[in-house]
Amino acid sequence: MSSKLKTCFCLLLSVFIFASCSSSGSDASNQDIIVKEFPKTAILSGKPAKEIMLTTTWANLVVVDTFLVIQKREAPFIKVYSTNSHQLLGETGTQGSGPNEFEMPDMLKQTSYDKENNSPVIRLYDIGTNRISKVNILKVIEGNDNAITQERAPDLSSVTVTLHHIDDSLFLANPETGGRFVILNSSTKDTTYIPFIPELDVEMKDYTKSSIFQSFVLVNKKKNRFVAAPMFLNELNFFDLQGNYIHSTIISPRENLLPPPGIQALPTGIKRYASSLVEVENKIYASRRGPDEGKIQVFDWDGNPLEQYTLEADSRIGSFAYDKIHNQFYVCFPDEEPYNIYTYPLN
Repeated sequence: MSSKLKTCFCLLLSVFIFASCSSSGSDASNQDIIVKEFPKTAILSGKPAKEIMLTTTWANLVVVDTFLVIQKREAPFIKVYSTNSHQLLGETGTQGSGPNEFEMPDMLKQTSYDKENNSPVIRLYDIGTNRISKVNILKVIEGNDNAITQERAPDLSSVTVTLHHIDDSLFLANPETGGRFVILNSSTKDTTYIPFIPELDVEMKDYTKSSIFQSFVLVNKKKNRFVAAPMFLNELNFFDLQGNYIHSTIISPRENLLPPPGIQALPTGIKRYASSLVEVENKIYASRRGPDEGKIQVFDWDGNPLEQYTLEADSRIGSFAYDKIHNQFYVCFPDEEPYNIYTYPLN
């Protein structure tokens, strides 16, 4: 083979290898990842946390340091437990629209720290009062009247329905109208509305799309992206923080899940898939309902499937949280009685 032919052959081979590497669902290819299997699977056995007694059928969970924070839909809205003993350490949040009160709060998965007393801080958004609250966990435990600080959410052209993330530079939420998400740059005040994407093959009204695409969301600022798990689609959708759609990780084909053409509202019996999202050590943990009931699936931030944990429980998952100090999941099963908070240790 002549040197000229060898050079051409090497160039063609390089192009082929580059194209092959670019088709794995990375940013460069913008290609969806179709999940056929998880590289690692395991079955987890759990037990009820009998010390945690909740008079509620729904709870939102967050673990930070050695604290399990549980947010309910009725007052007292916030309860703080020790992950070491499951002892109730403190509670706060009364019903109302006055200072330090809540009407319809929703706890974010976003946590931070207060430098003043080195305390974990959780955030809540209250659609009833359009206020964002910061709750200082150590002050709650001490019974401090100043445990909660509140401010009004930014004024937008549409009502904020669900808040996913807020800091000095980023406000990410679900708007009532205008699209799937709204991004506000806190510095420039520029607002970006993200339409209902990825595009679906079935024509439907925006109010039906807003239900299909209602999502749990995680933000990773270091990677300049966020991930959304739509409730009625068994997949993950990835966006950058400027609102550009990147790609999806698809677990069940959309054509098997979407309502038939002409149906303008969610049909009776349509299955809900996503229950919650949690980020742990740069990995995405997603709980699944429906056919994947009782499963927690793990992905990297490129959308590649890593692990799948099947929970030994014949009940639908509500919220869940991961306790990295004790290496276990806390899971809320809304339909279980008399205990609905379970622990699942990872082997």
